[in-house]
Amino acid sequence: MKKIFTAIAISLAAACAPAQNYAVADLEQDLALLKREVGKLRLEVERLNSENEALRKEINEAKNSSTSTEEMNATAASLRAEIAAADEQNKREILAAVRKELDSLAKQTNANLEKLAGAIGSKPQGQIQASFSESYPKMGVTHTVVRGDTISAIARKYGSTVKWIQDANHIADANRGLVVGQTIFVPTKE
Repeated sequence: MKKIFTAIAISLAAACAPAQNYAVADLEQDLALLKREVGKLRLEVERLNSENEALRKEINEAKNSSTSTEEMNATAASLRAEIAAADEQNKREILAAVRKELDSLAKQTNANLEKLAGAIGSKPQGQIQASFSESYPKMGVTHTVVRGDTISAIARKYGSTVKWIQDANHIADANRGLVVGQTIFVPTKE
């Protein structure tokens, strides 16, 4: 019996050997497929790692460029401040130059006015009456001086004389004694 069992076991083993060989072959194929898939996954992981590294570099560059942008903004603000200060300085210098020029022109004008006044004062003025007489008619009219009036024109208008008008109104200089708006007394013959 033992021999029978052994023979049966051997024949079963011989009959099962091809089935086991198929199973082992299937396992070997599955293992080879798994190795290929693992290899593909490794390649994919390496590619993803390289992409991550590239993204990290871009992020760092972006951070550095944002720092550069901040530095550029600070530099621009500094330049704006320098330009404003330079503009203010130029403004002050221009105002000082204009003020100096105006002072110079004012001095020249004053000097010319003094020369003109001296020239007018040195001209012979004719006889300027310093004393006034009371020998003029006490009857007459009042006249309000308008632009263009002269003592001689007023005297002709009312039939008076320049001397009477000067005496009555104490006007020393017949050429400069009238002021527009002034009311004067014009003596007339009775």
